[in-house]
Amino acid sequence: MERYGYMEGKKAKIGLIQVSNVWNRSVKFYLDEMLALAENCLKEGADLVFMPEAYQYRIAYATRSIWELTTEYAADYKKACSDLAKKYSAYIVPWDYEISGEGKIFNMSYILDRDGVEIGRYRKVQITYEEEFKGVSQGCDFPVFDLDIGKVGIMICFDNYFPESARILALKGAELILFPLYGDTMKEQWEIKLRARAIDNSVYIASCCLCTQASFTGMVDPGGNVICRLNEKENYRVVEIEMGKRIYTNTSAKKGQYEDIKQYLLKSRNVKAYGMLTERIDVWEWDDIITCEEEHSCEDIRR
Repeated sequence: MERYGYMEGKKAKIGLIQVSNVWNRSVKFYLDEMLALAENCLKEGADLVFMPEAYQYRIAYATRSIWELTTEYAADYKKACSDLAKKYSAYIVPWDYEISGEGKIFNMSYILDRDGVEIGRYRKVQITYEEEFKGVSQGCDFPVFDLDIGKVGIMICFDNYFPESARILALKGAELILFPLYGDTMKEQWEIKLRARAIDNSVYIASCCLCTQASFTGMVDPGGNVICRLNEKENYRVVEIEMGKRIYTNTSAKKGQYEDIKQYLLKSRNVKAYGMLTERIDVWEWDDIITCEEEHSCEDIRR
């Protein structure tokens, strides 16, 4: 038996943008497209808009390095996003690469506040083998940002293959998890994972990706219900949510009794049994993990 209940919390309007799936345009075209879609959301009163992973560089990767692309485009893009945030007094969360002071490259999203000032960033923790071969470094933390609309966390693409990503954000108090991604190929599994993460942690999860048949830009509520799904090309939507939405269940089957499932599970967690989650185990080498057809060289993945 299940019903919904609400704690007194702030309502927030989240802007979702669905970018196109056109493969023959310039970096500037893709950047301008995202900015235009974001501004459409802001004109409709969005408190926060965020961008998908890696969209602007999708074609340029073939001929230019991450270092070159970031050096040329990142600063101007940040300035344009900052101007939008100030113009509409809203939060904007762009995606880009970061080149640190030590020369490391990170896959990251950053938050611009209502004055257009960066207040924090998240570096992708779980990187793919392709990113590793291209010199991208792993982040080591899941920060949660205390905004005036509520507490917001971020996980990027491959992060969601690991339940710990959303769990840590929820344990740190996140009410909404932003999930920028490039896309996925596991259609049914992708949606199941997205909804499961929301259910497990009683949080909203908002996704933003390329227009693909596998994944979608949308919003899942703390009960695991898809409340917005954008499959069309070059689309946008502003979704109003109530931060801190609570889910009540009746796990005891006692008449008239309900439990706040999030607090119930947190209260019942036997953390003494979870030690192995942070232990290293023996795993295969990449050459044993990745199998390639005979006509394709597995060395291509390292280029």
